[in-house]
Amino acid sequence: MTKKRMGIVVLVMAAVLIVGMFAFVAYRTPKPAEDTTEITEKDELMHKNIAADYPKTPREVLKLYNRYILLLYGSQGEELTDQEIQTLGQQMRELYDEELKSLNPEDTQQLSLMQELSVFRKDKKVMIQTNVCSSNEVEYIDIKGDSGATAQVSYFVKEGNKEFTRTYQKFLLRKDEQGEWKILGFAKVDGGED
Repeated sequence: MTKKRMGIVVLVMAAVLIVGMFAFVAYRTPKPAEDTTEITEKDELMHKNIAADYPKTPREVLKLYNRYILLLYGSQGEELTDQEIQTLGQQMRELYDEELKSLNPEDTQQLSLMQELSVFRKDKKVMIQTNVCSSNEVEYIDIKGDSGATAQVSYFVKEGNKEFTRTYQKFLLRKDEQGEWKILGFAKVDGGED
C-alpha cells in the first residue's frame, strides 16, 4: 500500500471510530426522566388560582363548585385533614356572591362544613357523582336589574349498603361588577324541576 492510500484508510477508520463513539455515547447516556408526577384532584383544587382563571359561564362555575363538593363528600374526603377541608372551603367561597358571603361568615361556614361532613361520614354516606344541567337548561333571569341565572345539579350518594339516592339542588347565580357569575344561593328541589 502506498503512503497516500494508507493515509486515506487511517482517516476513514478515524472518522468511523469518531462516529461510532458519538453514536454509542448518544444512545448510552441516560436521558433525563420526564416528569411523571401526577397532580391529584385534591392538589389541583387546593392550589387552584380561581381569580386568575375564573369560570366564564354559570354552568362552568357550578362544574367547578361541584368538583369541590365531590372531593369533600366523596371517597377521598375521608382522607382530608381539617386544614385541607378548611382550605377547600375557602376556595369554594371564591365562587360565592358577596351577599351570600355576608349572610354566611367564613368562620360559621367552616364550622358548618366540618359538622356536615362529620354527620355525612357517620351515616356512612359517600357522594359518587354530581351532574350539572346542560347549557341549554340554564335559565337566564333578571335579579333586581342584575343579570342572573338558575341551573339544576343532581347528586348521587351511596349510604352504607343501601341503594343510591339522587337529590337535586337548584342554584341561583348573579353576575357581579367584574362580570363574573357568582353563586347567590341554592335550595333542594324535587327531581325534574326546571
